[in-house]
Amino acid sequence: MFKKIFASDRKWIFFALIFAGFLLFANLGNDGMTAAQEGRTAIIVRNMILSGNYMDMTVKDGIPYEKPIGHYWLCLPFGKLFALEGDPMLRPVEWALRLPSALSAMIMLLAAAWIAFKVYDSATAAVSIVVLSSMALFLHLGRLAHIDMPLASAYSCAMVFLYTGFFHQWKSNWMIYGFYLFLAWGVLLKGPLVLLLAGLVVLVMMVIYRRWKLLWEIRPVTGGLLFLAAALPWYIAETIRTDGAFYQEFIVNQNIRRFTGVGSTYRNGERMSLFYYIPNLIGKAIPWSIPAMIAIILNWKMFKNRPKLKTGTVYLLMWAVTGFLFFSFSALKRGDYLLPVYAPMAILTARALVNGCRKAGAFPKWWRVVWYVLTGLLFTAAVVVASGVLKDLSLALNEGKIRIMSLNDARNVSACLDFACGHPVLLIATVILVSAVLFSLGYSCEKKKYFAALGIMCAITFAGYTGYYCVIMPEADLCRTVKPLIREARKIVPPGETVVYLDFNTELIFFMNSPYVTKIRPESRFVFCDEKGAAVLEKQGWTPLLRTEKNHRYDTVLLTRKNTKQQRLY
Repeated sequence: MFKKIFASDRKWIFFALIFAGFLLFANLGNDGMTAAQEGRTAIIVRNMILSGNYMDMTVKDGIPYEKPIGHYWLCLPFGKLFALEGDPMLRPVEWALRLPSALSAMIMLLAAAWIAFKVYDSATAAVSIVVLSSMALFLHLGRLAHIDMPLASAYSCAMVFLYTGFFHQWKSNWMIYGFYLFLAWGVLLKGPLVLLLAGLVVLVMMVIYRRWKLLWEIRPVTGGLLFLAAALPWYIAETIRTDGAFYQEFIVNQNIRRFTGVGSTYRNGERMSLFYYIPNLIGKAIPWSIPAMIAIILNWKMFKNRPKLKTGTVYLLMWAVTGFLFFSFSALKRGDYLLPVYAPMAILTARALVNGCRKAGAFPKWWRVVWYVLTGLLFTAAVVVASGVLKDLSLALNEGKIRIMSLNDARNVSACLDFACGHPVLLIATVILVSAVLFSLGYSCEKKKYFAALGIMCAITFAGYTGYYCVIMPEADLCRTVKPLIREARKIVPPGETVVYLDFNTELIFFMNSPYVTKIRPESRFVFCDEKGAAVLEKQGWTPLLRTEKNHRYDTVLLTRKNTKQQRLY
């Protein structure tokens, strides 16, 4: 069997999966948790294992009823496998928390490859895997214990089953029930979002093809009952268990109000720009941003001549466009939210790349002029960054003063600027490498070796990400995780000692693994807070013992009392 597979062009799908698997799993268990949701997940899963209560998702003094149960259930078996209930400093707990996302990412890649193969061919399927797996946002979320990747994976699987279960032949078959089951799983992961996204695609396809009976052709009664049987019991049980508090917090506050902006207190109810996702997509789909946008535009132009387009192409285009517009009209926006539309964008991009390699003619002779200009710009930018001129910009980004991006994105850019400024030799070497790669791409295209150029692009992308995740990220994460501070703090704070957290850092709470309160009491001896809080406490007689390094994203200080006399409460 394997001999036949590798004898055909389908072998490239296996090589593409190896490419993607290495990027997702290389150094996946890197020390520390750099995102709040990772710490929250760790605390909830540990509490589930210790208590045997697999319904409770609350974190003491945290936001109650923040998300549905699905993601925590998904992490639960991995938590047991890696003994999450034990001492977290002695276990590879990062693997336990991140494996569900990485495996979900692999499933999403397989789903994308499957529909690309059904609509186009094996070459497009293989390139789809490479393109999707190396898009910056996809790879980032596939390596974090976030709900976003399992959700996007569930939605992508649902859309694949919808296509194979109906749209592939415009006739429903048993596979349509996979659509309803994966929608149910998506609802258990993050609420009604997947229903709205899938519903938009179905409605738009119905209107485009004027097939007004479509809603009845996708077996809504039996499929709907299957969906309700899988998703509704937990929602009913949770609403009853919390006396309606879950419904109010999650459905009303975190879904309806955040989308409409009416009555939302998140980020002070700020309504973000309608065009927020355009620069966001350019930044987070690198290195395939421009090819992806060109592919969408070209397919949209061809859409005017729809009768000649494959149903699958129209389906993928509507999957991408309706999702993009839906998120764009939401009052609250985050770059992570756009992940469910990355699969169709990657497939359309892959199709454009494969067709371009097959049909492209002579390469423009003026490409060398463009190369000279780009090389000059790159070296100029490198000199500017290395000179430290952009330190003020880095500071503004770190403080959230740049309004065109979210605070987390701004801080990531700031961290990259600081790293580049502190390593000028590495920066110049990178520019030389990028310049050489661009030249090799242009030269290959000049010789009409377009597939060779695509292969070079993939190889360089692979090398770049590997270098980042195996070399750069471990150092960069020292400014984002408090785990090194916790190692020292646990040598000072006696086991079982109740500590005070004036800032709610879930990573700190999880790794300290101590009883805690969030207000200083007369008997309190140890306090964790940020630098501003520490400055206040020092004036009240507290002594700092440990602190995170300068410019740490989650600046933290451990303080103790100078004496045993009662201090004024903070």
